[in-house]
Amino acid sequence: MIQLIKNKKYIFLTILVALIATGIIIGTRANGLIETISISTEDLVRTVKVAGKVIPKQSVDLGFEISGTISNVDKDVGATVSWGESLVRLNSEITRAELIRAEAELTSAQVELSKLEGSGVYETKIENSKRSLIQSLVDAYITAEDAIYNKTDQIFLNPRSNRPEIDYAFNTFIDLRDSINRNRVTIGILLEKWRTLVTSLSTVSYTEKDITLSREYISEISSFLSDISKAVNAFEEDNVTTQTTIDKYRNDTIMAQDNVSTVSQNITTEENKLRDAISDTPIQVAKVEAAKATVLSYRSQLSRSQLLSPINGIVSKQTAKIGQVTSPGTNVVSVISKDYILETFIPEVLIGGVKIGDSAKITLDAYSNRENFEARVSHIDPAETIRDGVSTYKVKLVFIDTRDLVRSGMTANIEIEIFRKVSASLIPERAIVIEKEESFVYVIDEKKNMNKKIVKLGEKDSRGNVEILSGLSLEDKVVLNPIGNN
Repeated sequence: MIQLIKNKKYIFLTILVALIATGIIIGTRANGLIETISISTEDLVRTVKVAGKVIPKQSVDLGFEISGTISNVDKDVGATVSWGESLVRLNSEITRAELIRAEAELTSAQVELSKLEGSGVYETKIENSKRSLIQSLVDAYITAEDAIYNKTDQIFLNPRSNRPEIDYAFNTFIDLRDSINRNRVTIGILLEKWRTLVTSLSTVSYTEKDITLSREYISEISSFLSDISKAVNAFEEDNVTTQTTIDKYRNDTIMAQDNVSTVSQNITTEENKLRDAISDTPIQVAKVEAAKATVLSYRSQLSRSQLLSPINGIVSKQTAKIGQVTSPGTNVVSVISKDYILETFIPEVLIGGVKIGDSAKITLDAYSNRENFEARVSHIDPAETIRDGVSTYKVKLVFIDTRDLVRSGMTANIEIEIFRKVSASLIPERAIVIEKEESFVYVIDEKKNMNKKIVKLGEKDSRGNVEILSGLSLEDKVVLNPIGNN
């Protein structure tokens, strides 16, 4: 009995609540308090909102090429440094002493050589042979660069990115295809190193190591071109790639291989000429050349006993300690630039509208919404980066003005403007009703009746508004949430 009474009370309360709710709705309708809105004329803006991080525009980690004991730490963490300033030094007293001795021996050998008749002719001949050898190294780099960038990169998509891909899905040699894609990245790094090497060559500074490295680079490029040749020979004509195009790929690859082989032979030829030039000279000339080589060797060792800043910036990490023994390749100091940029990863579903030059509004978690910054998109990676199983694209933005408030590592909230239409006629999208591919709204007339009007829609913004191209006037009172009010 008690349970029955409780059930009846529950049913009564439920009905009462329903009646009250209905009364409120009816009252709202009866009093004409239906929410309406008029068309607003403003800019239609679409944005992409993502999180990002502040990073230095440039950042370098430095370590010694040789082992040794640290004797000086010239810059501590937080110190401002300029290009070429010393950061850390190894104990180099022994090397300096050996260099002084070698320079003295070179001077003595040159004095003895000057006493010989015709010594200038011999030195000129050797100098010319050195110039020819150096030019052959430069020519080899130029030829290799042409072989990669101009003759074989045409078969790749995004060849200079970190994810190059052969623009041809040949069904055979799948392992070869994957190997070529990986090695194209390696070849790009190799060419950068080789370019740095050849731009610093001179008859005074070059060493046997420069020649050896150039030969190694040629060997790697020749091997890469050999794989490219195997690949293009496996290409077959299809609806996208014609036989004429395939023939061009093959001819260009053959030409690239021949050119690289030729410059490799030229280096050998010039080396032999220099060797002959030295062997044809008196013993004293050979002594001078040997003394020069010794001096260059000690100078090279001395230069590698000091870490110099390659950029203008601030020391961000310094682990070197006086008396510490360091090994080759161990990072002991890092430098970052004073200029900062933003880095973010945008999912593929949003990247389509983002382009270089787009403006962005930035807030930093460190300042909440108290400080706003402006930035522009400066770089978009051509290849995707997989993050948490999702394809994303790394995007970099440059600040328009940081006002000295930005620090490396700060978390940023980024809103990139990807579309803007000036003076568009907008209403909230929730006012639109779509039936049978037809869009319409309800408007309230002077008698408080709701009338249906067909409208033509345009663009949508990022705030839930939609553009009205036709069907409404500025005087119309459009019903919001028409389905709930109808």
